[in-house]
Amino acid sequence: MIALAWIGFIATILIGMPVAFALGSSSVVMLMMNSTTTGVAITSKMVMGLDSFTLLAIPFFMIAGDLMTETGVGDRIFDFAGTCVRHIPGGIAQVNIVASVVTAGMSGTAVNDISSIGPIEVRAMEKAGFPRPFAGAITAASSALGPIIPPSVPLVLIGSIMGVSISRLLVGGLIPGLLMAVCLMVYVAFTSKKRDFPRQPKASWGERGKAFLKALPALLMPVILMSGFMSGFVTPTESACIAVFYAAFLGLIFYHNVSLKQFWHSITRVAQLCSTTMLIIAAACVFGLIITQQQIPQKLTTALMSLTTNYYIIVLLLMLVILILGCLLETTAIMIIITPILMGIVQAIGMDLVQFGVLEALVVTIGLYTPPVGVGMFLTCKVCQIKAQSFLKEIWPMIIMLLIAALLVAFVPGIVLFLPNLIYG
Repeated sequence: MIALAWIGFIATILIGMPVAFALGSSSVVMLMMNSTTTGVAITSKMVMGLDSFTLLAIPFFMIAGDLMTETGVGDRIFDFAGTCVRHIPGGIAQVNIVASVVTAGMSGTAVNDISSIGPIEVRAMEKAGFPRPFAGAITAASSALGPIIPPSVPLVLIGSIMGVSISRLLVGGLIPGLLMAVCLMVYVAFTSKKRDFPRQPKASWGERGKAFLKALPALLMPVILMSGFMSGFVTPTESACIAVFYAAFLGLIFYHNVSLKQFWHSITRVAQLCSTTMLIIAAACVFGLIITQQQIPQKLTTALMSLTTNYYIIVLLLMLVILILGCLLETTAIMIIITPILMGIVQAIGMDLVQFGVLEALVVTIGLYTPPVGVGMFLTCKVCQIKAQSFLKEIWPMIIMLLIAALLVAFVPGIVLFLPNLIYG
């Protein structure tokens, strides 16, 4: 049954059907043909899958990120990052990465990071003398920090599927996100020396102070988000609501550069994006009925463990599966479909689910920049006005650096678990 469902899903995807309808229709047909599951049970499963307080964090995080984009804080963040690191090898390319670290603390997704601060970063790098393909590639690679550094929409989604603490997952993504940034910065420094890329003069402390004050309202957003759920005073969902109010305050009152009409358009844009995600979740709940009835996680775990019990080989295989799927499917669909299937294997080898959740989000995000689907790749090429071939030539070494960070996350549990264990015990 599961094989037929997958064949039906892939076939409908190939003819151009949206992911949610492809997954839902193939699953419903298989259930109706091969089990006693009724239409009422299928409908109830879809509704119950969406009836989650935790999932409310996703649209609120997205609204907050979209509103921060509307306020135009990207320039202020980029200028402040420039005063901090523009003098080190790599110059503006290093500024690009540091700015993405800050933006990741507001956006929650890679796509938001590319579309909000990406054009600013590319223009600044090109003006400084960097080739546009390299500027686009480092912009895309640094945007991979968005789904890992909290607030993270993918981590909220993965946590709700696995039934683990969202707060632990979000906090657990902080060090891996910074590790990814360090890996990219090392590569940029090495490449800049090799290719003689320019760097700017060191900023004075007075210049840094002025840039910091201009960027301070935007810099407070990650602080508000992190301090809320790390302290336990509010849940991640409530923290997301607070972030929306703060972003609205900045745009409507503090900066006066967001009108009520723009605010409404922001809400409608996010509603459209979230409706797609929620449809996929609902369809995946139907697919989950097949997984449960056929005991797929148990059978898959037994089959894999009969081949090898080596922890490292199994983890590498899981990463390979996720990475291949990331090259073929949209990231939300991958996480919703594959997470419940792989959970049994992860628990059998003794990997902490929080560690696996961060690892899955990291590897899936890398798939954003690989063909043939590569949503992040195509978006970056459109924003930067570069050809896909030039983009791929520049980004593949950066993908290797991100994979190195993923391997460290996979095999050094403390990178993910240190902060959650320190804060929550």
